[in-house]
Amino acid sequence: MPSLSYGAPFFFPDMNPSFVKGDSPEWLQEGRGNDGYLTITSEVIPVNTCTQMASRSFWGSDKTQLVLSVVTYGFKSKLDKVDIPIGTFDGRDSGSECSSLSTTPLQIVPITSLGAYSVFNPGNLSLVLNVRSSNDSNQDFVGSAKLLLGAAAMVATGGSAAAIGGISATVGNSVMSDTQKKANSLLQGMIDAKVPVTFSWSELRRGISAVQIPVYKIDQSVSSLTDKQIQQLQKDPKADKQLMFTVKLEVQYFRSIFYPTVANIVDLATRENLSSDYILNFQVPGSSQNFMQLLNSSAPSLLQQVTKVEGADLTRACSIALSKLKSAGLDDVDSAIVMKSFIDEAKGDAGWYLNPALVKSCFSQAPSIHTNLEKIYGKPAQVSIQTTTP
Repeated sequence: MPSLSYGAPFFFPDMNPSFVKGDSPEWLQEGRGNDGYLTITSEVIPVNTCTQMASRSFWGSDKTQLVLSVVTYGFKSKLDKVDIPIGTFDGRDSGSECSSLSTTPLQIVPITSLGAYSVFNPGNLSLVLNVRSSNDSNQDFVGSAKLLLGAAAMVATGGSAAAIGGISATVGNSVMSDTQKKANSLLQGMIDAKVPVTFSWSELRRGISAVQIPVYKIDQSVSSLTDKQIQQLQKDPKADKQLMFTVKLEVQYFRSIFYPTVANIVDLATRENLSSDYILNFQVPGSSQNFMQLLNSSAPSLLQQVTKVEGADLTRACSIALSKLKSAGLDDVDSAIVMKSFIDEAKGDAGWYLNPALVKSCFSQAPSIHTNLEKIYGKPAQVSIQTTTP
């Protein structure tokens, strides 16, 4: 274990995080997966605007470095299992002066589809908060953490944004992997106190809106700390600890990437702009492509195939398109919207939707997407299409 010199501050998270619950919409409570999305955003909230992060003694101020990071598991996000720094403090220059953490809200779980679950497969989800501290001024732990964050942001956004959001397909994960290994190797030299937060998809869908984890400071007069000692300190209710800040992990849910505020998708097409032009030109989350480019990215042209075919050939063409949308992480609601728009574009207008046989050929292979299609646009035999085929 790394050493912690006499009297240096040791930071650690509370072992009993609190869950904040909000109103859970009906679709979220009753759904079984692939029916919406979530994002999780981190925020570090200090107790005071002026925080005494380091300790002062006869020998002077210590040179505390602090790194907060979060690792997620089970969300099927492309940032799963990636150690993402969410806040740092560097006391090598400021010492015990009034200081604050270097932090900004970050999406630690970018837009990702709500996973399917069942009684026998509830889903194992977890968030692990790591609170690493050290007073070794000879090592640049904070710089290493910022390097890791920069690599994660580059992979996440293609280097175009400060916050971690979608994953850019143009940057290889090897960049993240190599940097992660180097940064993690150096960060292992810090005292690491962590707390895991676990739940299932069912628990999450009952309206968990945030997880709050207090982080404390204690001046521990020991030369080193083992993992067992760290856990004992975290669990000790009598420890002379000082609350420094709270890590808030906020969860947001929505049904469609096209209209995130819409909860009820019934008759969505009559209230919002779901034109083929709007939908197909919409950028795929975590990609530099729009949906038309995504679906028509291989030869022969899928758009041209759909234009001409029906029956079993249409089934095969739709299967390719549906597979691409699934790989892109689209839920069943948005898959229905994109597929309808794509076929409208291929066929020249929406007149094909009046033919139940064409609808069945394409969508019978995906019952849940078919159900959402009819909720949004109505049953093929019962709708009135304004635009007709010439």
